Amino acid sequence: MSDERHYGISRRQVLGASLGVSLGALSTQVFGAPRPDGALKGRRVLIATGEFGEALETYYLIFRLLEEGAVPVVAAPTKKRLQLVVHDFEPEYEGYTEKLGYQLDVDVAYADVRPDDYAGLLIPGGRAPEEIRQDDDLVAIVGNFLDQKKPIGAMCHGVMLIYTARPIRGRTMTAYAGIAKDIELLGATYVDKAVVTDGALVTSRGWPDLPAFMPTFVDLLKG
Repeated sequence: MSDERHYGISRRQVLGASLGVSLGALSTQVFGAPRPDGALKGRRVLIATGEFGEALETYYLIFRLLEEGAVPVVAAPTKKRLQLVVHDFEPEYEGYTEKLGYQLDVDVAYADVRPDDYAGLLIPGGRAPEEIRQDDDLVAIVGNFLDQKKPIGAMCHGVMLIYTARPIRGRTMTAYAGIAKDIELLGATYVDKAVVTDGALVTSRGWPDLPAFMPTFVDLLKG
């Protein structure tokens, strides 16, 4: 790979960042200063994921927070380097496909998270939510955010953490279509649209909805 530069950023720098450079270094070395309004400057946002989380969703959330001057903090069951995956739809298959994606370093284990240190919580999708909802520390964290009515954004299968932590009867949300029936059977209203806001909870169906999801979450966090 050549070290071709574009706007002062080398391709090698960007790839290196994607493969595990610390988020603090990434925010200054690659993306520079936060946006001029600085409304979220220094505000910490917890990103709850795990092994085989969806790569595009996870990195998009991280990068958008950095652009706003916020501090994304990646949490998982253990502090390690995670393997993320890429989910896509191909015409020859009836369900979505899964391929290995980028890797990501974890900043903090769930057992060491203090919810009061964070202004918001983001839960990307992928296969990770199905597994990490078995972590009692994470379930307590999500429950705390819900009880305190602090901003939560859940994408795709990330909604599984919401209905694991607290009852969702009477709520309105969206998610990956494959768990729509789960949501309805638990007494919530499922809406098939790009983004749904219910109080401090923002939900989306999957990575194609990211351009609608993150502006909504950021506005909620600013508010």
